[in-house]
Amino acid sequence: MRVIALIAIREYLENIKTKGFWLGVLLFPVIFIAIFFFSNKLATSAPTRHYLLIDQSGQYAEAVESAILREHQRRVLQEFVSYLQENRKDLDLERTPEVDTSSQVDQLIDDVGNDELAALDMWLDSGGLNVALTMMSGSLRVDAPAFIAPRPQFIAAPLPAGIDVDAAPERIIEQLRPLLTGDRTMIIAGQPASLFAVILIPADVTEDIVRPGTMPAPQGAAGIQYWASNLTDTRLSSAIQSSVNNSIRINEFSAQGIDIQAVRDIQRTRLPVSRLDPKKEAGEETVSAADTFRQWAPVGFVYLMFISLIQSLQYLLSNTIEEKANRIIEVLLASVTPGELMMGKLLGIGMSGITTIATWIISFLLFISFYQSTETELIGQIINVLFSSELIPWFVFYYVSGYALYSGIFLAIGSLCNTLKEAQSLMTPMMMILVVPLVTMSFIAQDPNGTVARIMSWIPLFTPFAMMNRAAAQPPMIDIVGTTLLLLASVALVLWLSGKIFRQGVLRTGQPPRVLELLRMLRT
Repeated sequence: MRVIALIAIREYLENIKTKGFWLGVLLFPVIFIAIFFFSNKLATSAPTRHYLLIDQSGQYAEAVESAILREHQRRVLQEFVSYLQENRKDLDLERTPEVDTSSQVDQLIDDVGNDELAALDMWLDSGGLNVALTMMSGSLRVDAPAFIAPRPQFIAAPLPAGIDVDAAPERIIEQLRPLLTGDRTMIIAGQPASLFAVILIPADVTEDIVRPGTMPAPQGAAGIQYWASNLTDTRLSSAIQSSVNNSIRINEFSAQGIDIQAVRDIQRTRLPVSRLDPKKEAGEETVSAADTFRQWAPVGFVYLMFISLIQSLQYLLSNTIEEKANRIIEVLLASVTPGELMMGKLLGIGMSGITTIATWIISFLLFISFYQSTETELIGQIINVLFSSELIPWFVFYYVSGYALYSGIFLAIGSLCNTLKEAQSLMTPMMMILVVPLVTMSFIAQDPNGTVARIMSWIPLFTPFAMMNRAAAQPPMIDIVGTTLLLLASVALVLWLSGKIFRQGVLRTGQPPRVLELLRMLRT
């Protein structure tokens, strides 16, 4: 045992002394922190889009302009609600959400969450951002930062010289096509700018209105023509379609003598749905934000387990192949047995994997401690929820057992190969197996005690990931006990078989063995 410990310490120190190890370890928290700092900036860094509106019908220009205004106000409303949730005085994940009609903050958040369109109407009718800031100021923290509204992303461009708005639509588009394709630019406020879209409403557009019982117009340039070469940003076209159709319906309501305000009031009418957990104690059944996070937290643990295992297994494989190629293995085997060397490597690289996870956790805790903000306070509460839950013991057990299972396999692969290129063909099937739990983790989280989740739990290669994913759903005791015993037995079997292969393959030279030769190794 003393020899195994010495080898483990040697392997551990050899790994953590390298610059590549710490570069790989610290890269994850650095990327996370960078995303944290720049997420708001990236979210608001979308370029300003200039559009042209040509309404030959004279009926829908106001509806289109209203759509663009509403799209901007919708973004302002969403940002403001997020601002309220992050900076309100009673920010607490463990707080059970309750319906409180006297609280304007709760009412606004509830309206947006249940019916954003109706909430947007009320937002605009009540005066928008300026009024909301005045009304909600008493609900904000004293140290809350000032709210910065997002800037408009769609701005009307002046009509270029020489464009006859009364010409045929085909002629207008032909003249504007170079601007739409980027072959030419416009001069707006003394600066060159590209034209994002042209909204062209033909004079006879009302003939294309689709009513119940009528056939829609054939595909083509029917109705409002929205010209844009950017096919991925559909916000403007969707907002225009919604606003114009809403305008048409209002006209239809008026024509039939229907009170549109009564219709809007009816559309805003709703019945709240309370989310209750039957597993909680009487009187505390209401689901809180912390409860929801705990239910999804295993997905994060599975992803963390996957990333750490991949890193540790790569170190284990490359370390074994490198020492074998450099003949260091032969020197070590002169003093220790193959079994001692194998277990020492397994434990040493395993400790480096634990160091990786510990470094990530410490990095996040230091970041939260030194960078005080409402966002980091929320992250801190999430971490407290995690550490106060029962998921940590599950993670420790399944991480260790998963590492022991897969490290035995990868150590055997490393002992059979002389170069990383030779190991690729043997590693590919194992990597495909490792990806399966990552692909299915969201499905298992949604149905943790379903057929797929239970079947995967009883497959030893998937057990650590599947059972960790089911941890928050209190799986049946037969699954917990049965899969644990099967997993431990599989770990023992894999390490025993891997020891046989390692003992014979670690000094082997030449091409990796074929399947029949590998089977003979296992029988020896």
